[in-house]
Amino acid sequence: IAPEAGIFAQLGRPIVIGARSTVGAHAFLHGPLTIGADVSVNARVSLDGGAVGITIGDGCRIASGATLYAFDHQLAPDRPVREQPVTSRGITLGADVWVGANAGVTDGVTIGAHAVIGMGAIVTGDVPAWAIVAGSPARVIGDRRTR
Repeated sequence: IAPEAGIFAQLGRPIVIGARSTVGAHAFLHGPLTIGADVSVNARVSLDGGAVGITIGDGCRIASGATLYAFDHQLAPDRPVREQPVTSRGITLGADVWVGANAGVTDGVTIGAHAVIGMGAIVTGDVPAWAIVAGSPARVIGDRRTR
């Protein structure tokens, strides 16, 4: 874990980091988070588990600048933005997932094992195992098994 990383575990918001996993400089980790073994969380990655949490499978790679936020603000028209309620459904990454640089993953998303999230993609829905996704919002553009 780089000394410049910000690791914020609070009561009820634990952070578990698996064996041989790394956390790069200026990464921001806010629990609840469960990070598997052999995971790379690179520089400037931001992971916020919200109330439910983020689970990252073994062998995942999360490239620089990626953001995963397991919470969302509501948009009720009868309330100012600062008073909007917050919801949390959680985020799950299967084993061997690669999240590209500056990609974003929103609350409630499950990314299947072996998937690849392209650089700068914004993932707002579930991603099947082995899929390659890109764009904003992200859409399937290929399959790792047929590349």
